[in-house]
Amino acid sequence: MSTQAEIENHIEVSERFLRHAIAEFENGDLPQASEKAWGAVAYYLKSVAKFRSWGNTTHTDLSDILEDLSRETNDPGKVWNLYRSVEGLHINFYEDRYSDQGVAGGIEDARELISHLENRTGTEASPRPSQMRRVRRR
Repeated sequence: MSTQAEIENHIEVSERFLRHAIAEFENGDLPQASEKAWGAVAYYLKSVAKFRSWGNTTHTDLSDILEDLSRETNDPGKVWNLYRSVEGLHINFYEDRYSDQGVAGGIEDARELISHLENRTGTEASPRPSQMRRVRRR
C-alpha cells in the first residue's frame, strides 16, 4: 500500500470508527462506543503522522503527535483538553465507569478534535519538534 493510500485508509477508518462510536452509544454499549471514539482520533492522528513521515506506532507517539499538531492550531489548550477527554474514553473501555452523558460528551469531543486537526496533511514538517527536544535532553 502506498503512503497516500495508507493516509486515505487511516482517514476512512477514523470516519468509520466515529460512526461506529455513535451506533454503539445508541445501542447502549458504552465501553465499545468509548473505544471506537478513541480509535477515530488515533487513526486520524496516524493519518497526519504518515503524511509527515512521523513515527506513529505507540500510544506515546500519539500524544507526541498531538503535542506537535496542537502548536499549529489557534487554541492549543483546547486541543489538549479535547484529547484528554477522548483519551479518557480509551480508559473507559477497560473500566466502564462513564455515564451516558460522559460518553456522549467524549464522542462529541472526538468529533471536535478531529475537526480542529483537519487538513494537517497539508504541511510537511520533519522531524517532529517533540522528537528534537528528546534528542537534546539525552
